[in-house]
Amino acid sequence: MRTINDIFADGYLSFTPQELIDFEHTIKDCINEFLPFSSYSLFFPRERYEDIPDPEYRAEDKELILPLIFQGEMLCFFIAKGVRLKAPSTEPKYLMSLASNVLEKIALYKKGVTDPLTGLFSRDYFLDELGKSIDQVQGCIDTGTCATGVESREVDMAFTGTLGVLFLDLDGFQWINEQYGYLTGDDILSEVGRLLQKLCPKYTTVARFSNDKFAILVPDAKPRATFQLSEVIRSGISKLSFVDDITNDTITITGSIGFVNYPQGLEGAQFRRALSEQSRMLVRKARKGVAVAKDQGRNRVFGYGDILSKGGRVIEVLPMNRMVVSLGETCGAKEGQRFLVRAPKSGAAASAHLTADERLAGRYPAMYKGEVVLVEVQNEIALAEVLSLGDVSTNIDPGDRLTIVSGENSLFSDATASKGDKVRKDAATNLYNYSDFISNFSTARLTPESFGLSLIRVLDQPAESDDGYQEAMDRLIADVGALARGVVGDTAFGGRFGLNGMIFFQEDVDREVLMERSLEIEKRVRETYGVKVAVGSSCYPFLNFDRADILDNCRKALEHAVLLPDPKVAVFDSISLNLSADRRFMDGDVYGAIEEFKLALVDDEKNLLARNSLGICYAQLGKYEEARQYFEEVITYDQSDILALYNLGWANHRLNNLQKAEEAYRLCLEVEPEHVYSLMRLGTLEENGGRLDEAMELYLRAAEQDGGERMVLRPLARVAYKKGDIEGTREYLHLALNADHNDHQAMHMLAKLYLDQGEDPQIAEVLARQSSALSPSKDAYWDVLVEALEAQGKGEEAAKVAARAAG
Repeated sequence: MRTINDIFADGYLSFTPQELIDFEHTIKDCINEFLPFSSYSLFFPRERYEDIPDPEYRAEDKELILPLIFQGEMLCFFIAKGVRLKAPSTEPKYLMSLASNVLEKIALYKKGVTDPLTGLFSRDYFLDELGKSIDQVQGCIDTGTCATGVESREVDMAFTGTLGVLFLDLDGFQWINEQYGYLTGDDILSEVGRLLQKLCPKYTTVARFSNDKFAILVPDAKPRATFQLSEVIRSGISKLSFVDDITNDTITITGSIGFVNYPQGLEGAQFRRALSEQSRMLVRKARKGVAVAKDQGRNRVFGYGDILSKGGRVIEVLPMNRMVVSLGETCGAKEGQRFLVRAPKSGAAASAHLTADERLAGRYPAMYKGEVVLVEVQNEIALAEVLSLGDVSTNIDPGDRLTIVSGENSLFSDATASKGDKVRKDAATNLYNYSDFISNFSTARLTPESFGLSLIRVLDQPAESDDGYQEAMDRLIADVGALARGVVGDTAFGGRFGLNGMIFFQEDVDREVLMERSLEIEKRVRETYGVKVAVGSSCYPFLNFDRADILDNCRKALEHAVLLPDPKVAVFDSISLNLSADRRFMDGDVYGAIEEFKLALVDDEKNLLARNSLGICYAQLGKYEEARQYFEEVITYDQSDILALYNLGWANHRLNNLQKAEEAYRLCLEVEPEHVYSLMRLGTLEENGGRLDEAMELYLRAAEQDGGERMVLRPLARVAYKKGDIEGTREYLHLALNADHNDHQAMHMLAKLYLDQGEDPQIAEVLARQSSALSPSKDAYWDVLVEALEAQGKGEEAAKVAARAAG
């Protein structure tokens, strides 16, 4: 007969006091299913029990003390109060067995989400947690609060609206497995897992993704913090060493790390994907960073956001001054972007040995070969064309590196403009190739008083044919180009702009003419060929942009057009500036965003979105008076603008003008009675004013709204505590930690509750340590930790903590 083994017999699963505290609310709920009680607490004995103690029922106090047992070891006591037993002599042992079964139930869950080799979380658990974190960020973004700093730590909602994903891949690990055996490899992976648990903060989610690959989720982390943690991990791994028992060889390892931040790492329609899809996209982008890190030498960190600017390389050189490069849509590459090409050793360390003891060191000089432009961008790669070479005798070779050219910062701009009439037409469409179009544009833009550019992108795929995809697309572009030329006239000239696009230069036009022509092009193409196109145009003069800016404006107009419903046509305007400024803001360039939002208002003073966004930008910089003025301006145009009303209330709140803040929040509720953030803010005002019943009513109303329940738990706990409802306070705090296990304020409040109620100070210590680690700048957190240590008689340790907090 087959023996059924104990699934926990391998011993890798156990419970630390910290984990039991993390699962405390679950333990309480499960026990409450078979044992009614009015309140409870956990108690951790200071000394280990050799024998399992019996449960104890104190009838006079209606208190039941249940030892919690797992794998034959007593872990802690569950103390249930307000208990009535019908059979007090026999029930306690039966209840103790049921309570211990609760730990096995939790252990099964823990086993399901844990990698047995490293003790880290599993891949599926990581992706699930990442999806939840994305949902939390999106919830803030959708209300226009989180990314602006509105959810300040002083008034309940402490979240900055970003997160980081790290992906670690050990370098050359398969060779270690083959050379020293897979058991040795497993030992190394196990040690890497322990190192990651040690180096990563408590609030991160660390997972073994597969084989020698690991993923880390860092909530509430901006790019700089994500990079710093990546460097700490990379450095820590490079210091590990292992000795092989058989050969006595010393084995060292390194790791390459890629990282990406959300929402900065996604754009446009990607935000409308399902949460699970966005999670996988983020991991894919972080892995793209790993690939570039390995490509550039391994044992380094590379951010996804840096791939486009300095992570590209030439893969293959083709005839006709073209080449394949390692930049595609997945890293933000777009047709028309220009790059400097440099030799791989450019700027790298150089050294030579004169003798065994003497060594020369330095760096190779900057060796830039030329400039290229992307003419066709695919998912993972792009086709580039040489704009110019620094030296005609120089060859661009596979492996050469790419550095993006921003604005007019080209080393070869003069050489590009000097081509003059030496132009080449695209054989399929009779349009200039991109580099020759740019050369002609650089000259043609200098003389007219006004001119315009129209960028056309074919959105549909060509019909299937026996010819290849490129040939079919060439024919479609030729057809679309012929229709477009009939609209823009014979005096205009055009060029290819990628495989599926073209661009036309037109003299003596204004914005109205460009819009008419763009709409006509879209209409003719749709009616003649049944093909969808997007048309983005820009003109000179416009605001304070110079002639050279119009090409970049045209690209931004096309991005604007693609986002529109049919017809997808846009002429660079105030809304285009909004979209560009939004991207700058998301990338952290607040001052650049302010400049573009202000230009949007110059073009259209009734652009309320730009005014709102300017207020948000100034709020991000801590300039609340300027922010308030912009929000008030929006309301003079539209008194029902919910975003402006709420942000006006918040700005006044920050300026301590509480009456004006309350008025704005209440106006919000008149427009939208279920506006959860206004309910929360009003609840805070009532609570701080000592009107606890009114505050409780507002918080409960907020809890009934979508997304509100998670936000109000801590405020409800605070009000319950002020009203003397200790059990209600405990319940709300546990629910808050269940909703967000990194809620340091809830941890701090729960630690203080344990101390104030004279309960187990060891639990208070664990909670206080967590809250202090999550937010070390909070003096009150350190004070509670000192108090918890002193309550356990750990005076020397308490003094060290107090000294550290003071320092």
